[in-house]
Amino acid sequence: MSLPIILALGGLIGFGFSNFFWKVAGINKVYPASFMVVETLVVLIVAITIHFLQNQTFVLAPRMVGLASLAGLSAGFAIFATMSAFLVGGEASIVSPITSLGFVVVVLLAYVLLKEPVTPTKFVGSGLAIVAIILLSR
Repeated sequence: MSLPIILALGGLIGFGFSNFFWKVAGINKVYPASFMVVETLVVLIVAITIHFLQNQTFVLAPRMVGLASLAGLSAGFAIFATMSAFLVGGEASIVSPITSLGFVVVVLLAYVLLKEPVTPTKFVGSGLAIVAIILLSR
C-alpha cells in the first residue's frame, strides 16, 4: 500500500472521530463556535509540535498564506455548519454522509483548475459513492 493511501486512511479515521465528537457535542447542546475554539487551539498545538519534532521552521510564501486562510475559512464554515446540523437534531448517520459528498467538490475543482484527469473508472466510482451516500442518508 502506498504512503499517500496510508496517510489518507489516517485522515479518514481522524475525520471520522471528529464527526463523531461533533455529534456528541450537539447531543450535549454545545455552542459550535465555543467547541471550535478549543478544537482549533488543540490543532494549533499539534501543528507546532509537529514542526518542533520534525525540526522544521515555519516557511510559507505569501500566496500560500492566502490559500491557507481560505482553507481555514472554508473549514471553519464546514465545521460550524456540520456541528449546527447536529445541534438541531441531525442524525450522524445522515449528516455525516452528506458532508462526505465534499469529495465531489474536490474532484470537480481538481479537474477544472488543476487539469487532473477524471477517467471513466473514477467517474463511475464517484457516481457509485454518491449513490451509496444517498442510500445511507435515507
